[in-house]
Amino acid sequence: MKTVKCSAALTIALIPIAAVGKQAITTNFDLHAEIQRVYDFQPHLLDDRQLQEKSAILDRFWSKAKSQREAYLPALRQELADFTNPPFFLYDSSKLLLNLSNGPQDRRIVLAAIAHCDLRDLQWIDYFMLVHGLAAEGENTTAAAFHILGEPKFQVFIPQHVLTLAQNYSLVYLLIPTDESFWVGPAVERLRIEGDETAQKSLLLLLWYAQRSECDEAIGEFASDPSNPNASRSYANELIHRKDKVNRAGRVVAFSSNEQALREARRKRMRAVSDEALEDLDSYTVEIMAKRK
Repeated sequence: MKTVKCSAALTIALIPIAAVGKQAITTNFDLHAEIQRVYDFQPHLLDDRQLQEKSAILDRFWSKAKSQREAYLPALRQELADFTNPPFFLYDSSKLLLNLSNGPQDRRIVLAAIAHCDLRDLQWIDYFMLVHGLAAEGENTTAAAFHILGEPKFQVFIPQHVLTLAQNYSLVYLLIPTDESFWVGPAVERLRIEGDETAQKSLLLLLWYAQRSECDEAIGEFASDPSNPNASRSYANELIHRKDKVNRAGRVVAFSSNEQALREARRKRMRAVSDEALEDLDSYTVEIMAKRK
């Protein structure tokens, strides 16, 4: 089991309960005004009584939207593309949109919107599972995944496997199941400008798992730059030499003589969140390293 210890943060999630009812049809203009009224708060700033009151208001909003799907669906798509809307709306109503429609267009609207939410308002496991689920469907989750880099203490607990993932392996899980062309370049660029040590180490680990020449170069450049924090540079050097210490022992996976086939198998395996999947991630990566030599 791979456990990365990190202090847990107290977070709050409001999960609307659907109760379909008949309401008057709402126009796009009315919906914008309604959003400002309904989402005029941030959960992490409220006490328990206030949260209960706001939860009831959100229940009614969801029920109204579900009962008037044809009116709300296009309006929600439009409003979720407006990142000046309240940050909790961008997350909560993203889940509402997926409840109403789960097509590729809507998934991409959601991924763009939730990258602008405030993670302090959420249960981090809820955010993780939403983004990971979209990653497993092949969507480009890069922006939503990078959003967690702003929370050094980000971590999730998977009770079924007694597995704790801190920011580093959470980032790996949110991106490895997707096409590497989505995130390799952005991760290299983000590492060059990232100032937080925890985020630097998360990006370095992700780039090491990528096992691409441009990623090797980025790790090497980071390690040799004296302006970077000593702890992060030390970690980069550790990753550079990790291949000298890795052995081929571990779980048995269906190896292939084709590097691309190994990468595809690794992507598919990371659609599952478990300690066994993480062990297989390492096994596949070792095989990919061997094919690159």
